[in-house]
Amino acid sequence: METMNLFKVFLVSLTFVSASCSKNPIHFYKFSLQWPRSSCSGGTMKCPNPLPVGIGTSFTIHGLWPQDANDEPVDPYSSSHPCSAQPPPTKVQLLALIKSLYPSLTTNWPDLKNPLVPAANEDFWWKEWSKHGTCSDFPSKPFDYFDSALQIKLQLPASLGLSSGTTQSLQDIFNAISSAVKAKPELACNRNASTNKLQLWEVRLCYERPAPNELVKTIRDCPSSWPAKGPCTSPQDQVTLP
Repeated sequence: METMNLFKVFLVSLTFVSASCSKNPIHFYKFSLQWPRSSCSGGTMKCPNPLPVGIGTSFTIHGLWPQDANDEPVDPYSSSHPCSAQPPPTKVQLLALIKSLYPSLTTNWPDLKNPLVPAANEDFWWKEWSKHGTCSDFPSKPFDYFDSALQIKLQLPASLGLSSGTTQSLQDIFNAISSAVKAKPELACNRNASTNKLQLWEVRLCYERPAPNELVKTIRDCPSSWPAKGPCTSPQDQVTLP
């Protein structure tokens, strides 16, 4: 029994070390939330109109992204970048491993283009996993990767201190979110394709890299809070949350 326990500890350590041995090692995680009405009115995404009840009125998850020390995304697993001891799960294996999370994933991490189509949601989760999960700290434990994102969202204030239907300065939005989550966020704007008005598109929160066998959970300031991503150029820009 003791030998088996030691072997399990070795496997956990190996997974953590191999993720660290990436050519751009993990320094922290970026948790990206999108505002559905902004995502769907920016002209780059065709969504159901209206959005299904319960999806258009709260932030949904875009992804959980391991970042390096320069705030660049950690490269995904590939033959030229084998960041883990074993190849990551296939799509079929991944979906089987996270099946019990489907109800929460469907509500909190939907594909906004087809939120009520199970196959579309599965494709979105697979895409995010393939790009950001395979060289995370959970290459062989996708359940923990997705559960980290769900647990983070469920512990955040639902509105992040903001009110739908309001327009205010980007600085005021930044301050409200900072106060609500007790850390400095990174913001991203887009423009409404019909009105050309600036909109709050995404809020990205940053989290410390977890210890082995733990979920991502400890919030921290984002290193690149300013300038905002997208067309917002000044803290005084007037930005709408539609």
